[in-house]
Amino acid sequence: MRTFYSRLATAYGTAIILMFFSEYFFVNEGPVTELLNTVKSNPLLAIPAFISFASFYAFFSYPLLMLLSYFNVRTISGLLLAGAIFGWATEGLTIAIIYEAIPISFIFPSISWHALIDVMLGGSLVRIGMRKIGLFGNIFMFIMLGLLWGAWATWYWGGEENSMLALNIADFILLAVVSTGFWLIGMLLADRFGRGEFKASKWEFLFILVTYSILFIFIALPYLPFSMLIIPVVALTILAIWRSKDHKKGQKILQRIYSSTPKWWTYIIVLLTPTSAILLYSWMLENNIQVPTEIIVLTLLAIGFIWFILAIIIPFVVQFKLSRKPQSG
Repeated sequence: MRTFYSRLATAYGTAIILMFFSEYFFVNEGPVTELLNTVKSNPLLAIPAFISFASFYAFFSYPLLMLLSYFNVRTISGLLLAGAIFGWATEGLTIAIIYEAIPISFIFPSISWHALIDVMLGGSLVRIGMRKIGLFGNIFMFIMLGLLWGAWATWYWGGEENSMLALNIADFILLAVVSTGFWLIGMLLADRFGRGEFKASKWEFLFILVTYSILFIFIALPYLPFSMLIIPVVALTILAIWRSKDHKKGQKILQRIYSSTPKWWTYIIVLLTPTSAILLYSWMLENNIQVPTEIIVLTLLAIGFIWFILAIIIPFVVQFKLSRKPQSG
């Protein structure tokens, strides 16, 4: 039972990390507006709202950790495939985003943001960097992360034809400070309880399988028959992860993340991210400079699609080549 609670705490901490990058680093209109309104009107209510929202994400982070552990994911491409499944679950089991503009909606935001940014960047690379790249490497990493955040946040202003009210500097400061606090809690929780393995029981697997299946039926039903296309895509993705299970030696992704506990000062350096984000956003707001949102989205879409296709194909090519090698002896 203790190991189950440790897995639950790890999944919950991971959920907070993924939620931060999915909702607040992305500057998603609904969650950002709700967070700001709650903190302004009654700050204490932000705590149960945050716990509830993180619990929602834990429902998706738990299977992600199971995938990474069960299939011994070692490569960055394998991580992308696992992240894609996380993205499809997030956007297709309680909401219907992935069914609304097939096939593009299969890629963005599920792969091109959730897999690339939430899982690979925020959930893995940043956390490995906290353990591996030293003081100056971490300073550089968290400043760059903040600059990306501050620049991307200008997408919230909308375009000329569909303009949204830009976040004023006070609101962005509030968003950056509060959401970073949540992010830090998530990392501390995951780092405290996380291990290089995430061995769930068959009952946990069955619970998730049954629950996911029921949710899929209800959410996908109005979009039949095209919503059914996600089933072979998910099956092929899982097959590709399985095919690449033991192709490479070395540490698994989870082992790299939890190879050691980060130094205490890395959690302090994290504060460079909201600081640099606030400074850049303030300057861009003052000078009315906005990032080219459509170009960035199209670039992420292209990267996600091409990388996903390659990540699907490569394990089968490697398996085919291995099967053609003459057996020794």
